[in-house]
Amino acid sequence: MTSLKIERTPKGVRRIPINVRSLTGEVNGQEFESSLERDLLLLAHWDNEVEWYQSQPVKIEYTDPNGKLRSYTPDLLISFKTDRKPLLCEVKYRSDYAEQWKLLKPKFRAACAYAKANGYEFRVMTEREIRTVYLDNIQFLWSYRTAEYYPEHYEKLKSVLGELVETDPSALLDIAGYTSKFPRGEALWTLWCMIARDWIQYDPNIPLTMKSRIRIAP
Repeated sequence: MTSLKIERTPKGVRRIPINVRSLTGEVNGQEFESSLERDLLLLAHWDNEVEWYQSQPVKIEYTDPNGKLRSYTPDLLISFKTDRKPLLCEVKYRSDYAEQWKLLKPKFRAACAYAKANGYEFRVMTEREIRTVYLDNIQFLWSYRTAEYYPEHYEKLKSVLGELVETDPSALLDIAGYTSKFPRGEALWTLWCMIARDWIQYDPNIPLTMKSRIRIAP
């Protein structure tokens, strides 16, 4: 079973206050102050290559164009199990990015320097990078990753799919003999649980449907 990520430290360097103008909350103990930040946390939490992640990870001091000392806190730091550099992220809607560019430019310049000095990569993440088909699939599968499933259907689906090598969910249920409403529903629930746990593979960049191509994970 795929384990869930545990944050590196309980809280970041900056606490996010309750805000009536934007969505705030937590994902696995990590705070967010917009729905876009929440969605990036969902991506980090789901990714099996992510070792840990921390919201509001570090305060970076910089001097603004008027010579005044200021500080800036990026939204998220993600560390990977692979050799990939840790990713320091700022989350911004594209409209805000364009409107606030003059204010953001010295902050981002300071973040780039900080990232380079610490062996990180700094990246601004917008809805274009975050709100993808991959995120839609994760949101659909989210509750199935830890949900209880039916062991008897798991064994049958695994056996039949292993013989077929590749098929789609609808055809798999038909070939496995699930024609009655309630057993078919239980089997489909189990199938989504298997996909959510990465026991069955699919292309996450294509919408997950009853006609998606699926195969047993190696």
